[in-house]
Amino acid sequence: MVRPGWFDYNAPGELALVMLQGDTRHAGDPSDGVVSRRQIAQVLVSALTSSEADHKTLELVAEHGPAPTGLAPLFADLAADPPGSLDAALDKANMPLDAEPAGVQQELEAVRTG
Repeated sequence: MVRPGWFDYNAPGELALVMLQGDTRHAGDPSDGVVSRRQIAQVLVSALTSSEADHKTLELVAEHGPAPTGLAPLFADLAADPPGSLDAALDKANMPLDAEPAGVQQELEAVRTG
């Protein structure tokens, strides 16, 4: 799963893709990280055929620097999502499942068993 930063707020030269985990940026503005739609598409297409991307969730941003020549090493450095978990790798446990509203719990159970 790809969680992109702010779309198309890149400054010139922000071509270096950075894959983060843990959903730690919460400013609610482009200071959380930016990424172009082209970069998002590149990562999504690459993830479809990359075994290194399998079962991994990432936050995608671009920073100043050159574009990567390949994405496999970036995917390989990520932790895999825990099997059966509703949270991604390194995400904070910010809402215990039993504290979710009943409707949310029912929908999550339908996804798990469906």
